[in-house]
Formats: sequence, structure tokens, C-alpha cells
Amino acid sequence: MPVGLLEGEVLSENAYSRCLTFLFASSLVGLGLHVLDDALVTREPAWYGIGVVEFLLYCAIIYLILPPAGWVLTRRGHTLGLAILFLYALQALYGAGLNHVRHLFGQFQGSQLLPPVLRALGVDYGPYLTGHGFVSVVLNMAGLGVTPPHTHTLASNVVVCFNIAVNITLLICLALAARAARGARGDMKIARDVSC
Repeated sequence: MPVGLLEGEVLSENAYSRCLTFLFASSLVGLGLHVLDDALVTREPAWYGIGVVEFLLYCAIIYLILPPAGWVLTRRGHTLGLAILFLYALQALYGAGLNHVRHLFGQFQGSQLLPPVLRALGVDYGPYLTGHGFVSVVLNMAGLGVTPPHTHTLASNVVVCFNIAVNITLLICLALAARAARGARGDMKIARDVSC
């Protein structure tokens, strides 16, 4: 059996596949609404030195290629798909949810984890936080920049609450699907050993 590919119905047809599809689609819709709010209401592209259309294009590249590929891989039974979706859900939970809540309480600094790690590795990312197009967007989405103080609308706060709920539920469903796949893989191994 190829590494990362599960036999039969383990992932592609398990009890979590419909739930994952619904939650992933809901998460993408919520994230899309958040991206539009960032682009049109808070004017986030200006912070990075790029235009609104360019910002929307970069967000589409980030969110509409790799995460859907992870979903497709998961539907076809690849465990790599679960890993991609898990990383997507973590980023969506932080970027389109928890980080927004931090802004509501006046905390506009970026990630507290990545900057010390990158400094320890000798990586100077500072010059690339603005004016470098796609690189600037990726670095700021990773929480490496400092967001200028800004306010949010009630509608964007409602979207953020939706995003937090959906992405927490998606993470739980992904963990349960991974556990079910692991258990089913173990059951298949036991069945093979018994039949030999």
C-alpha cells in the first residue's frame, strides 16, 4: 500500500466525509467574506503597498488552490489531504477569527511565535513586509507584521464569530476523521495478518 493512501472506504467514504465537505465549504465562504472585508472595509492591501485587486488575487492563490487540493486528496483517501486541511483550518481560525478578536481588544501586534523563531534562525523578513506583492501578503498573513490600529464593522464581527465556530468544528472533525482512518488502517492490517 502506498504511504499516505488508505485502502477502501477509510477516508473517502467514512462517516466524516460529508461533514468535512460541508465544514470546508462553509469555512471557505466565511474566509472569503473576511478577505472581502479586509480588502474593502479595513483597506488592508494599502498596509502591504499593493492594490485591492492584487490583494484579492493573492488571497485567491493562497486559499483557492492548496486547501481545495487537500479536500480532493482527502476525498480520494490520501492522509496528506487531512494534513493540508488541518493546516488550512488552523490558519483560517487564527487569521479570520482569533486575530480579529485580538484587534477588537486593541492588540495589533502580529504572531508572538514566528518572529522569535525566525530571528533565532537569522532570517530578516522585515524589509519584505510591505511593497513586495505576494511575499508581503504571505508574511503578513503568517502574523509577521504589525497591523495599524483600525476598527471593524458589526457585520465583520458576525462573520468572525461564524469563522471561529466553523473552523473549530472543522478541526475537531478532521481530528476525528484522522482517528477513524488510523483505526480503520489498523483493522485492515489485523485482517491481513489473520488471513495469512
